[in-house]
Parts: sequence; structure tokens; C-alpha cells
Amino acid sequence: MAIEQQAEFLQQIPPFGLIDPSDLRQAALSMDVIYLPTGAVVPLLGDEKSSELGASAYLYFVIKGVIAEESQGLVVGRYSVRGYFGERNVLKMQNATALLKSKEMANSDSVFRVSEEAILYRMPAAVFLELFQHYEDFQQHFNTNIVDKLNAMHHAVQTTTSTEVMMDTVCSAPIQPLVMVSDAETLQVAIQKMVEYKTDACVVALHAKTSFNDPKESGKANEVKYGIVTSTDILKLIASGHTELLQQDLASSGLANGPLLTVHEFDYLFNALLKITRFQVDRLIVRSDTGLVGFLTLKDLMSLFANQSGLALLKVDKAESVNDLHAVAQQIDQLIENLNRKGIKTHYIAKLVNELHRKMIRKLVDLLLPEELQAEVCLIVMGSEGRAEQVVRTDQDNALIFSNELSKKAQEQLEIFADSFTQAMITIGFPACPGNIMLSNPVWRQSQSQFSENVREWFDHPNHESFMQIAILFDAEVVHGHSDWLLALKRKLQRRMADNPIFLRHFAKAVIQFETPVSFFGGLRTEKTSGTESIDLKKGGIFPIVHGVRCYALECKIQPTNTHWRIKALIDLGVFKESFGIELGETLNFLNTLRLESMLKQVNQLDSEIDSFSDVSKDARAVPNNYIDVSDLSHLQQDLLKQSLNVVETFKKRVTKHFKLHEML
Repeated sequence: MAIEQQAEFLQQIPPFGLIDPSDLRQAALSMDVIYLPTGAVVPLLGDEKSSELGASAYLYFVIKGVIAEESQGLVVGRYSVRGYFGERNVLKMQNATALLKSKEMANSDSVFRVSEEAILYRMPAAVFLELFQHYEDFQQHFNTNIVDKLNAMHHAVQTTTSTEVMMDTVCSAPIQPLVMVSDAETLQVAIQKMVEYKTDACVVALHAKTSFNDPKESGKANEVKYGIVTSTDILKLIASGHTELLQQDLASSGLANGPLLTVHEFDYLFNALLKITRFQVDRLIVRSDTGLVGFLTLKDLMSLFANQSGLALLKVDKAESVNDLHAVAQQIDQLIENLNRKGIKTHYIAKLVNELHRKMIRKLVDLLLPEELQAEVCLIVMGSEGRAEQVVRTDQDNALIFSNELSKKAQEQLEIFADSFTQAMITIGFPACPGNIMLSNPVWRQSQSQFSENVREWFDHPNHESFMQIAILFDAEVVHGHSDWLLALKRKLQRRMADNPIFLRHFAKAVIQFETPVSFFGGLRTEKTSGTESIDLKKGGIFPIVHGVRCYALECKIQPTNTHWRIKALIDLGVFKESFGIELGETLNFLNTLRLESMLKQVNQLDSEIDSFSDVSKDARAVPNNYIDVSDLSHLQQDLLKQSLNVVETFKKRVTKHFKLHEML
């Protein structure tokens, strides 16, 4: 290859893109190309006669083929095109003073063997070390902690792609000027200010005795709250004929609505759109750390989102049939791929997608459940849906709690609804739950008292199944209906847990039921599945974090269900140090990102296979598994995966010590 091509090759490999182009070209000049057949061992040391530091060692870059890293007979890593290896030995050697120590480095636990005939670039260690010592950012990449590496990786992806507008911050959007009046002013004065500032809303400072349009927001003495008056309120007032209120002070007119729906100026625009659609309002009040800033309107948001995939948020509300929702679900799938490709953290993608999923479920309730029964039920989602962590729709976990006073005839109507609901969810793209944890199953469609009795049974007769049921109920969230019914069940669950502390210790044992797929020396431990070296990320990394954090949340009576929110609450309580909590959260996010990318690849492959069979329904949903193919990972991803799994192993040891699990074995 020409030197320019070699330099361009290096430029595309993190962190070599941080090097100045002229220095990168000089580094490229130092490289030569070698060919190795399948089965050959890559020599980390070259000229053993040389005693000069770095002259006898190399850093390798894969141009073609696959190199397997082996440790104790196991494949712990794979390096394909643009992957690189050998840097660990080179960095260990930088303080070496004799050839003997270099040879000791060569006899490390890892062997790099060619699994598919390979063409490699070979860079002398001295050249790599010169770059390492000269460029602080480059050096930091190899020395920094996992959190900084993950954030840098996301930042790099985001800055090299055209991120959707919806991931911009609120302050980047058109914000209408803030108009504020005291409740001692008249509505006429408020209207005049709205006209002056060319806005269609006005914030009213409400004092303690002001009539406030929200009974839950009763003011304390001398406390100032805020309400809002909009042009729509004014038009309704004029239409009603009560124009005398125009001259009445806002404190006694009762026109101000509240509490205010606000969004922080540095929040994501998609969060603003979620809030607007969730509460069915036309605007939000933008706030800063020091006070209110202005208005963000739906109209201005939609002008920003024109031709953006974020419009799927609004299409759910307009759906009139299950088929309409199926079409929206396909748009959501595209949205997931777009946001992942643009480097958006999976945690944020999940937040957006799960809000869309819940809107779809609420729409199904409106479409399928008789109106007279809608006030008699509580529909909940559980598992990853309840935690707002499901991105690709792998299954549905839901249940229905109904009133104790519901008649037998009404219960029969609920049975019909439950069956049609489950089938509609499958049509939309939510596969049936393999464990039948769905409201079409009578076990998960019961009255308030029956569910309460179930909680008692789970604690009185503990076993693997009851532990699972407690876990999924604790993660449940209400999508439609009486949220206090679910809250009562969770409170009973926590009371029983407090009365029987040994139960939580047994419950926590699941954290250590699966081995962490990382070796003693820090390499990856893989499984051979379908001819590839794979890792089950859910069992090996994601589940131990999710369940371990769940156990701490149960112990500390933490209400949020999302694992990241639980980690934040545990930090606030002082259970986790901030640095450890952040590391754990970022590790979980990275593992979920790897799983998401693998699932998206699987879905595309499975969908193509389904399309190739004419006798298979085009509505068939491809259901991916939790395995990742290690050979699909870049060098950086493999390095971060090893570090992430070490964080998982550390957390499992912490859980074992905290809940005294060694005494339970």
C-alpha cells in the first residue's frame, strides 16, 4: 500500500486518529507488511539479538484475516480488520532495561494465533512508544479508566455522525420569551404583556391563598407557586361570555392552571417531546438552575423535527387500529437503528423507546377494553419493560389487576380483552412471553386481593419460581389505571422482606448463579455456538448487575424501577460511592449497547430469512438471542468488554460479601 493509504488506515483506528497527520505518516513509514498462514503463531518479539528497547517487539494491525488470542487453551479475544494487538506487551516493556525482561514479556499467558490466514502491518515498539510519550490524549486512552474510555467512544461516534435533532438540548431550540405577572394583576394586564412579547402564554406567580387549578398542589404559608394562562384559556373565557373576569385579579379568578410542566434547558429535546405528548399539552416552561427561562412550544418542536424519525412519537396518538400501531412499531425499529448508529447511549434510547411502547399499550387499552371497565383495572408491565430497559422487542411481560368488586360478567369481558390484547401485542411486534407472563394467563390476571394473596404465598413457600415472580413484580410499572393498587402490592412485598431478612439473602444468590465470562488473567471466556466464539452477555454481565442492584434497592426500599435510577438512588443514600456507581452504570450501558448491536444484526438476518420463505407470514417477528459474536467486535470493544466484565466480577464479590452469600452456599 502507498504511505498515504497506510496513514489513512491508522487514522481510522482509535486512538491513532488523535495523532497529528505528519507524525502519523512517519509512523506509517515505519511499518512493514507480513503474511501468516492459518495456525501460525504471531511473534510478539522479532529480532532477539537486539538489545535496544522496542527494537525486538512489535505492535500488529490486521489488514486481512482473523487472529485469535488464546490463554490457557481458551480463546479470549479475536482481532479482525483494523484490530490491533501487542500493545500490552510493549507498554509493559517500556521500563525494561535488559533483553531478559523482554523475553519474560514474550512468555506471557496470551498467545496470538492465526485462525484465518492473515496479512498484518507490523509497527516497531519504539515508534509506538514515541507516540505514546509525545501525545497526552493518545497516552490517556491506554491509561484511563473504563468510564472515560466509554464516554470518549460515544463522543467520537457522535462527532463523526449527523446526530438527529431530537438528541440536541432544549436550549438549542427556539424558546419564546418568558412573560410573568403577579396574581394581583388582572387578566387584561396579562393579555397586554402577551401581545407585547408576541407569545401565547403567561406565567402567573401564585401566592399561598390563590385558587390553584390542581387540588394536589396546596400551598404552604407565604410560599409562591406558579400557574399558567394560555391563549386557549382566554378564548374559552370569551366564548363562555364571562368577560367580566378580564378585569378581575388573577388571584381570585381561578384562571391559572398548574402546576407548571417544565423542562431543563440542558435536557434532550426528545425528553421535551415525550413530556408534551405524555401530558397532551402545547408547551413546556424551560427552566435553568436559577429560575424560569421561557416557553418551548409543540409547534416549534415539530418544525425542528420535520422529516425526523422522532415524529413517530405523535403517530401513536393518531392510531385508530392495531395495524396503525404495527406501522408505528416498524418506524420505532428504524429509530432504534438510527440512534444507535449515531452513538446515542443505549440508556437514552431505551428511555425513548419504552415511552413509545407504553403509549402504544395505552392506545390498545383505548381500542380494545370496554370503556365502562377502564376505571376498574390496573394494567402493568414488568421485567425489562417495567424497568424501561427493553429496546428490541424480545417478548412481552404484563399483568392485569382488577377491582375486588368486579362482577363475574365483567371478569368474563376482561378475559376476552386479555386474549385480544395479547394477540394485538404479538401483531404489533411484541412476541409472546416464553414463560407465559402475560395478562392472557389467568395467573397474571387477578383481583387486588388475589394478587395480595400471591405475594403472601411467594414468601411463605420460597422457591426459584417465587423468587422470579417477586423480581418481576418489584420491577413493575403501571401503564394504565390505578397506580395505588400496584404500590400497595410493592409495599406488602417490602414489609414481608423486612420481616424475613434471610429471604433477601436467598433472593440475592441468583447474582452468582452464572460465571462471569472472563479468565483469571482478564481474557474473554467464550462458548462455541454455530461455529463462532460467542458470549451470552445477559447471563454473563447484564443480569448480575440488574439483579444485584435490584437486591440493594429492595433492602433500601428504593421505589424507581430503572437500574440506572436505582444506582443513582444508592449513590444518594451513600450505599455506593459516586465513582463506583458511575462505573457500574456505564458498564451496564456498554454491555447493553453490545447486546443491542448484536440483536439488530440478528433481527436483520432473521427477517431476511423470513422474507425468503413465501409460506411464512410477513408479520412474523424475528426474536434475537443474547449472544454476541466476539469476532464482530473491534479491538477497542474487546478491550472495553474485558474491563466491563472485570467490573461485573468485582460487583458480584461485593454483593456476595454484603448479603453474606458465602454462608448460603
